[in-house]
Amino acid sequence: MNRTTTAFSIGIKEQARNYVLVALLVVLPVSFITLAFAVTQDVEMPVRTLVNGETATVMRGMPEVHGVIMTPITSALIAGLAGLFLMREAKDTDGRLAVAGYHARQVIAARFGVLTAITLIVTGVSVGVMLIDFQPEHLWWFVAAMLVVSVIYGLIGMLVGAVFDRLAGMWLMLIVPMLDIGLFQDPLFIQSEPEWWIKLFPGYWPVRMMVDTGLTTDVDTALAMVWATGYLLLVAALTIGVYYRATQGK
Repeated sequence: MNRTTTAFSIGIKEQARNYVLVALLVVLPVSFITLAFAVTQDVEMPVRTLVNGETATVMRGMPEVHGVIMTPITSALIAGLAGLFLMREAKDTDGRLAVAGYHARQVIAARFGVLTAITLIVTGVSVGVMLIDFQPEHLWWFVAAMLVVSVIYGLIGMLVGAVFDRLAGMWLMLIVPMLDIGLFQDPLFIQSEPEWWIKLFPGYWPVRMMVDTGLTTDVDTALAMVWATGYLLLVAALTIGVYYRATQGK
């Protein structure tokens, strides 16, 4: 077993012992997603999205729209907290791995592998709970966009963990996804062309695609995935630099 695999295994075991994260993974998808369907009145609401390449307003059931929004909120929130916990633990332990002879690239690859594994699990659980009540029009496009926004928030959680302590970081990672995805990107709230600053939020491009592929029969936002992936790569590069400075560059 090489050092990267060893460090990855250690990281997975650390997260499995994080009872807060495990509890969130079990409780949040049911409480957020299932309850959103249960308590939402089944009425049709206007949704602004792309149809045949043009911005249009379509009528969709409010439970469906809440499913499209509450599912990525849940996944992004848990992934963000996972990234926060990873960084807080890394600041305490990964410096010692460097002293023990681990190369920075080995430790970084292991930690990012742990974050990716957790994000895949979180996304899978959230989508699985959603599918009980709602089937997106284009499931795999929807899942791809949700995975991207979840990874972005996982990386943002790591950045927050490098700057803030555990308690302050948890509050940030609870509030920011709710504001971003649950308010600024919710098509029930935003019925006009969004302001430029809304487009800077992590959820803008992925959620545009999720609204399109979840609620309409044609995929009109494939370009949004390109922008979302570019956003992901920029955040990943920044996170790697901050991670190295926080754990290896001391």
